[in-house]
Amino acid sequence: MCRNKECLVGKNCSVIKSGLDYSGKNLKSIQMSAWLESDPTKRTKLEEIAIYSKRLGYRKIGIAFCIEHEREARRVYDILSRYFEVFSVCCKVCSLEKESLGIRKTDNLEFEAACNPIGQALLLNDDCTDLNLMLGLKTGYDILFAEYSEAPSITLPLLELPYLGDSEIDLIK
Repeated sequence: MCRNKECLVGKNCSVIKSGLDYSGKNLKSIQMSAWLESDPTKRTKLEEIAIYSKRLGYRKIGIAFCIEHEREARRVYDILSRYFEVFSVCCKVCSLEKESLGIRKTDNLEFEAACNPIGQALLLNDDCTDLNLMLGLKTGYDILFAEYSEAPSITLPLLELPYLGDSEIDLIK
């Protein structure tokens, strides 16, 4: 939260610079990110993810979603499956009983399923995904999912309606 932001003009105000190593896949990632940042085209996050993934050679995308956002997850799945092999897993996977985990039920139901972010991650790990999207996972669940996911994970904001415009399709191919 410094006020000067002298890093914008080349000042090294931190000791970490000497230990940084951008090579291999990290170099490709930062180069692609910088291109997306500097390109004047306005894109949705989903468009950025698709372009980034395609250019880095990702083939398998995972979607870990909250059951409350199944409709949005379906739209994201339909869009990305044009370009990638897509795997999805709902938060209630494995149907764990809340009471068996020491979690109080919120409804007066005989059985109330708990969210299972570790299970979501393990299933997408089994699918050997290259990148995982988190869609609507509640705070804490997203943290557990990211911790157990073998692939890098990114949150896809729910605020935007996913749409890939025709002009973007050429960039993704």
